[in-house]
Amino acid sequence: MKRVKTFFAVCIITALTFVTAYGQDMEAATELYNAGGKALSESNYVAAIDSFNKALKMLETLTAEDRGDDGDALIVECKNIIPQIHLRYGKELATSGEIDNAIVQLKKAGETAKSYSMPEVADEAEGLIPQLLMVNATNLLNGGKLPEAIAGFKKVIVADPSNANAYLYIGLAESRLNNEDAAIVAFEKAIELGEITNSPRQISTIYLKRSVAATRDKKWADVFSNAKKANEYSESANGFKLIGLAGVQLKRYDEAIDALESYLAADPDAKDKSSTIYNLAVSYEAKNNNAKACGYYKQLLNDATYKQVAEFKVKTTLKCN
Repeated sequence: MKRVKTFFAVCIITALTFVTAYGQDMEAATELYNAGGKALSESNYVAAIDSFNKALKMLETLTAEDRGDDGDALIVECKNIIPQIHLRYGKELATSGEIDNAIVQLKKAGETAKSYSMPEVADEAEGLIPQLLMVNATNLLNGGKLPEAIAGFKKVIVADPSNANAYLYIGLAESRLNNEDAAIVAFEKAIELGEITNSPRQISTIYLKRSVAATRDKKWADVFSNAKKANEYSESANGFKLIGLAGVQLKRYDEAIDALESYLAADPDAKDKSSTIYNLAVSYEAKNNNAKACGYYKQLLNDATYKQVAEFKVKTTLKCN
């Protein structure tokens, strides 16, 4: 009988110990919660996050019965506040220029917000990350750190695949590195995503450079094709001029005429106006359109460079009226 009494006494003592332990855990969790609130009021975000996370973990180890309504309320409060602290901390770090650390906090804000069913906070945090990545990459680009900038813009694209400006800036960086093919690929993607203000002009510039380079070796087919490609993306007076000059050399007179007349329309006071008029006259003469040829040769009768040939064409060859 004495042994039975002893057994019951041990059980009672053990039960009281568990109740006391659970009571202590609830008290400790509450103290951690309050410590988190105090740290937050002092803008000590690291301490606040640590305290609220520890309080949440401690509360979740307790049974619902042991937590009671007060404990359940604290769990809800912890889950509501933790993502928002990460978000606020991330914003303040971004404002102070600590972009990398800001992104870490915003990622945690998004992760915890999703875990705790706070979609608005998650959306805000995840929406800020590409913006900060963009700022960081743009700073690298402006600082001339081109490979690093390209890597930075690629991170933007991972976070926001539809970011047309990221592709535009990758193209600009690749262009500065003379990686023209890679630049064109990036600009093309930017155009696909709706960036139609700058990217077409950038691609046009690349093809114009190639066209001009080909003139040095008189590779007229290359001059023609590259200038044509340039104008497909963004028409320019220089593009028309190169198409026209190459067209004359290649005896593609219809295209040469269209291009050279467009060139003069775009730049009526061009420095090479006389040579352009001469090429138009030659092209029309080759097509046996003597009336048009005469009209252009006559414009050169007082030109110091082309006067003699113009007079010969007007008076002898074409016998212009």
